[in-house]
Amino acid sequence: MKPIGFSNFLIKIEKFLHEKGFNVFENKGLVFFNRQQKHKKTIFAVGKMLKTMLSANKFLSLPPVKKLIPYIFVALFLLISSCSSTEKVLRSADANLKYTKALEWYNKGAYFKAIPVFEELMGLYKGSKTTEEIYYYYCMAQFKQGNYVLSAYHFKNYTQKHPYSSYTEECLFMHAESYDKQSPKSKLDQTETYKAIDTYQVFINQYPETERLDYCNDKIDELRLKLETKALRAAELYYKTENYRAAAFSYKNLLIDYPDIDGPEEIQYKIVKSFFKYAEQSIVTKQQERYEEAIKYANTFATRYKDSEYLPSVTSTQQECYFQAIRGAYLNALITKLDRRDSKLKEVFDVYEVHQANIQDQKILDQAMELKEKTQFELLRTYFLQAQNSGFSERKQHYVETIQAYSEFINTYKGSKLSKEALKIYNATQKNLKKISNG
Repeated sequence: MKPIGFSNFLIKIEKFLHEKGFNVFENKGLVFFNRQQKHKKTIFAVGKMLKTMLSANKFLSLPPVKKLIPYIFVALFLLISSCSSTEKVLRSADANLKYTKALEWYNKGAYFKAIPVFEELMGLYKGSKTTEEIYYYYCMAQFKQGNYVLSAYHFKNYTQKHPYSSYTEECLFMHAESYDKQSPKSKLDQTETYKAIDTYQVFINQYPETERLDYCNDKIDELRLKLETKALRAAELYYKTENYRAAAFSYKNLLIDYPDIDGPEEIQYKIVKSFFKYAEQSIVTKQQERYEEAIKYANTFATRYKDSEYLPSVTSTQQECYFQAIRGAYLNALITKLDRRDSKLKEVFDVYEVHQANIQDQKILDQAMELKEKTQFELLRTYFLQAQNSGFSERKQHYVETIQAYSEFINTYKGSKLSKEALKIYNATQKNLKKISNG
């Protein structure tokens, strides 16, 4: 049988409702029904039900549509009837009737009917003691209807307007509950989660003897776990995408913000690896300090987790960091301006002395010693270049420093591969000194 489009099905419903005095319009994907009245509008979200059906099945064959039409019209009739009763109460001049009906609907769970009546009653009883109770029921109705943004605002407003009411404690508690209900899954923005934690804590601080104390503490723990999960996932994502700086500080902050987090050993390990990889990615001028930062966290790990399965990897990383810190200082010295390069090269010896004693891997130790040898040679060459680029008054002093540096180099590294190059510099220095002496 030829299928009927769902849009045609809606047209049939629209025609029926139009005959009954209703307009049908669509807003943000939901179909609403608006009663044609001069000043008042009655909005029904039955379109949400229709939208769900549309999502489930784009086209419905004619027989199922025929079966569904009676049920949908019954639903519409019930909604229209219920709304009509609300309007009758709102039009009534009897405030007691309004209050009685609003409470009746509230107790029956018909919050959507009770809310507009409570709202009108607050204006009618403004300034009287009864307002406290009406406003309380209004706040609760908003919450139970699922309007958590509104309920959060009104519960807080209630505590400020009626600080001595018998309902104030419960309203402050419900203020926190409203934010808790808005708290999303851990992968989403957690602004409302932070607000929920803060408001639960405010409630505990204000009512330390409350019977809800254990419940609130459990809620805070539950919400903090959600924040912890989000923070951990963020750190893991940074690490996975090789944003090691962000990963290092995210893992570090995890242990600060959540000291009771599960698996702190693995997080400490990731901190070491993140700082190491961050140092690898760094520019030459920053490498030394960042490798030394990685060393600091490696030392902490080795002290705290002596039997860890990650310890061999951490130890290996630590040994590599010792060498790379020396190498970083050496490379930084080489790119320093000539007039300050000698000072930077001397600093390399200091860095070497600090880290060399901790190097246990012989291969890495040999690399470090070779780097020290190159540093001594570069110091010799730097003095010579400074002499070549200095004014006459300073030139002789730099040549003297060159000769002293050559003497230290040859005495320390007699069989060095750089000996021939060092000798050339020494001979050129002696020749130039003679020229200076001869005027």
